[in-house]
Order: sequence, then structure tokens, then C-alpha cells
Amino acid sequence: MKPTAAAGCGFREIRGLVTELSRRLDAHQRGRIAELDLTPTQAKALEELGEPKTARELAAVLCCEPPNVTYVVSKLEKQGMVERRPHPQDRRAKQLVLTAAGRELRLDLLRRMGTDSPLDHLSHEERAALRDDLLKALGRGE
Repeated sequence: MKPTAAAGCGFREIRGLVTELSRRLDAHQRGRIAELDLTPTQAKALEELGEPKTARELAAVLCCEPPNVTYVVSKLEKQGMVERRPHPQDRRAKQLVLTAAGRELRLDLLRRMGTDSPLDHLSHEERAALRDDLLKALGRGE
């Protein structure tokens, strides 16, 4: 067998496995989010608001436009999960801050996401090694 054929076969298998794992993780995440009657964007916003952020900062981490964040935050605000407060250093800006109910929902969401995950059967060391290998494959590891 030629070296290029072997390399290609390994690549295809790895690509298939990564794709399958991604699909399983996505399905798990969507199921857990649905249990809390949230949209995926609302759930991601709750995850990211562990620390206060401006709408612009939240938009950057969610990879969307600020008007989309405004819509998502308004829905969470109506549900009593988020409030807008004056920014401590910038009088023109508002910070998005989780309420007590929002912090509780965020913790519940994070707990649910970590329960029955497709990665649960891996030990802590195996998950760390997988993470390191994925970072290396993405050119972000050592």
C-alpha cells in the first residue's frame, strides 16, 4: 500500500469520527437546552454571562450582530434572567448581568450539559488528552 493511500484512509476515518462525535455532542446539547425551554442562542448567552458583558462583547463571543443579541437579551430580561446595568467605567454602555434566577438557570444548564455527555465514559485524563490532541490538530496546541 502506498503511504499516501494509508494517510488518506486514516484522515477519512478521523474526519468521520470527529463528525460523528460532533453530531452526538450537538444532539446532547440541544436536548439539554430543550429541557429548559431555551433556544440554543439563549443558552449560549447564559453560558457566556458568567461574568457581566456589554451587548457588543456578547455579540462578539456569540459571533452575531448586536441587534440579534438585543433580541435574545430582551427575551431573557422578560423572563427575569438578565438585567441591564450601567457600566462601571463607560457611562454610555450597559452591562448585561445575570439575576439570581439567571445564575441558578445557568448552573442548572451547565450541570445538565455535563450529564450523560457522549464523553462521560472517558476519564478526566482521557478527556484532557483528547482536548490536547484536538488543539494540536487545530494548530493551537504545543
